[in-house]
Amino acid sequence: LNSEQLNCANKAAARPHTHQPTATMSLDTEKGGDDMLPVEPMCGLAVCKGVSCTKMGILGAYDWKWLCTPQVSCSDKKISPPPFLSKDEQLPLLVMVIMGLQHCLAMLGGLVTVPALIAGDACFPFQYDAELCGSKGYMISASIFVSGLLTIVQVIRFKLCGKYYLGTGLLSVMGTSFTFLPIARDIVTSEIRAGRSGMDAYGAFLGTCIVAAFLEILISFIPPKVMRRAFPPVVTGTCVMLIGGSLIATGMKYWGGGVFCAENSMSRGAAFGGPQLCTGNGEVVLGYGAPEYIGLGLTVILTLILLNLMGSPFMKNCSVIISLFVGYIISAGATYTSPSGESLRYVTGGIIEIAPWVTFPWVTTFPLGFYPAAIIPILIGFVVTSIETVGDITASLEASHLAAEGPDAEARVQGGLLADALNSMIAAFMTVAPNTTFSQNNGVISLTRCASRAAGLACACWLMFFGIFGKFAGIISSIPDCVLGGMTIFLFANVFVSGINIICGLGKINRRNRFILALSLGVGLGVTAVPDFAEGGGVAAFYGGNLKHEIGLMPAKNACIVPAGPGGCVNNNGLCCFKYDTTKKMGRDTVVLIIKTPYCIGTLIALFLNSILPLEEEDAFDKVLRKKIQAASA
Repeated sequence: LNSEQLNCANKAAARPHTHQPTATMSLDTEKGGDDMLPVEPMCGLAVCKGVSCTKMGILGAYDWKWLCTPQVSCSDKKISPPPFLSKDEQLPLLVMVIMGLQHCLAMLGGLVTVPALIAGDACFPFQYDAELCGSKGYMISASIFVSGLLTIVQVIRFKLCGKYYLGTGLLSVMGTSFTFLPIARDIVTSEIRAGRSGMDAYGAFLGTCIVAAFLEILISFIPPKVMRRAFPPVVTGTCVMLIGGSLIATGMKYWGGGVFCAENSMSRGAAFGGPQLCTGNGEVVLGYGAPEYIGLGLTVILTLILLNLMGSPFMKNCSVIISLFVGYIISAGATYTSPSGESLRYVTGGIIEIAPWVTFPWVTTFPLGFYPAAIIPILIGFVVTSIETVGDITASLEASHLAAEGPDAEARVQGGLLADALNSMIAAFMTVAPNTTFSQNNGVISLTRCASRAAGLACACWLMFFGIFGKFAGIISSIPDCVLGGMTIFLFANVFVSGINIICGLGKINRRNRFILALSLGVGLGVTAVPDFAEGGGVAAFYGGNLKHEIGLMPAKNACIVPAGPGGCVNNNGLCCFKYDTTKKMGRDTVVLIIKTPYCIGTLIALFLNSILPLEEEDAFDKVLRKKIQAASA
């Protein structure tokens, strides 16, 4: 136990009436080689036994007076931290519902973005497909519902034959992966521009993903000894830090007004003569980085600080939902006066009005097919998500106060990878892009100190509820992007801190590990800061398409067979080529995908260096220092 866990244990012993009985693990074990792994009763569903229609089942046996009393310290006296709820904690209904809603709210923006962008590409006049454009609302609802359904598979954990599992058995939530977004958009836009159906193009993308998901299934069955050698703490810590680093950039984009306007402010100006304005903040449409957006996002951050300064233990546990609620209420009451004198609102009922009352998966379908040109990039995409999943699960273990190494950790990584692959297949059959573990929810675990899987199951129920009842999802979707950014920037940074904590578990960083960290983080964070390094135009659309075609590490013009015009591009909006050489384009997209994904290129560098660099013995100074640390710990 580390010092924080010992302190928590001592406080629990001193205040026994605040402790809720937890779901105990079965004393039976499964023997696999030299490993003795506990068998979870009811596949982990025992965490829901704390819920009933009694006072105990609704409120629990917690000392609510202490939990709800603000803690204000005007001296050097330390205050008690909010209680830590372990992964098998049986939560009463009230706590379970609130904790699950926090996770749901933290990931909803990411779930909406992917289907909105894929369907939104079919709504532009120059590549219009009425059927796919009209399916945007359905695709968003299906993405939310399916994520909730697949989260249950990941959270409860099934025991398979031998030493294998399905699911992590942790608070690991599933969501639509961003890794496959550029591939899906390329397929859809290229097929529409060629005069073919956008619905068929998206169906071909889903069918190709089903085939490619078998690669991640194979990865999940790699022997534990190989995984242990390939992913020591220096590699997993690097992966988690790079995931956090790349997400921090996304959080900053949200905070300034929105992801799309942040990425295309300049590229749209080159194409149409004006910057891309931010449209995800109600009626207030301003340029990226407007002080009004930053100010609203700042209200969330200031509320977080205030709660951690003087909030009660339970308020600190619920700080995500409280801070978002405060930011939402302020933005709902705020108005912006346009230059013409019109009063505009940051929160409107437009999204709620157009949302259907009830919808279900398969109300709209896409004919499954196969897109040969995309198979290699999608296979690489599953390698990338596998690396991301290993890092996410390691971060979940760290946030849940569980060992990030050893047989139990290895079994959870194996189960998580297998669930990722099968869930991606199920998602594609249910008309949704591949799913993977969502990194930002590890930040929610660390911030709220709730790792109970009961909260994960509650999150899954909230997601399915919002996916079916579109009006309620519309209310959540009406939260301005800048308000979400104020929260996500903090949650994403927590993922980065989890990576630091994994690295710190090594003790003093020796010369070898310092070299691995420096090179892998240097390249990974460098690609995050300068996305144009991997591809001309970086992540930009509009004129960014021209840059992708003309310049960069691997210009797309090298694979073009039928240029759009004598000089290549015929406009400033990415129309540069009518037909590409399939093999060359596939190879080019594969390499670019690897290089431009920070946690892919950085982790691959760390894996490579860890495999070729010899281990180094401790010098005399390090040995003395280690013995002093061990003596102090004892």
